[in-house]
Amino acid sequence: MKKVLLLGAAVLTLNAIPALAEEGGKKHHGGMKMEKMFTEQDSNGDGKVGKDEFVAHATKRFEEMDGNKDGGVTKEEIKAHMEAKRAEWKAKKDAAAKTTEAPAVETKPAE
Repeated sequence: MKKVLLLGAAVLTLNAIPALAEEGGKKHHGGMKMEKMFTEQDSNGDGKVGKDEFVAHATKRFEEMDGNKDGGVTKEEIKAHMEAKRAEWKAKKDAAAKTTEAPAVETKPAE
């Protein structure tokens, strides 16, 4: 059981790294990310994360990182997982920026 809890703590720590990073001097809204993480883990919606929910979430994250599905995670697999997540977040950020950009306004010279 200690191994599972340590694994869960390690997985959550790895998931928190991007939230702690500051890109281009912009501060991330850690509170909103924490709220999202909590909501994802609170699978029964009772307003608290039980041990079973925590372990299930940590197990899911571990399985996502275990690229070759051998039941273990290497440094290379963690790095590959984080790079893939970073690319996914960047694509989402870029897509969101495109939808919020104001269209260019064409101006005509005064007649």
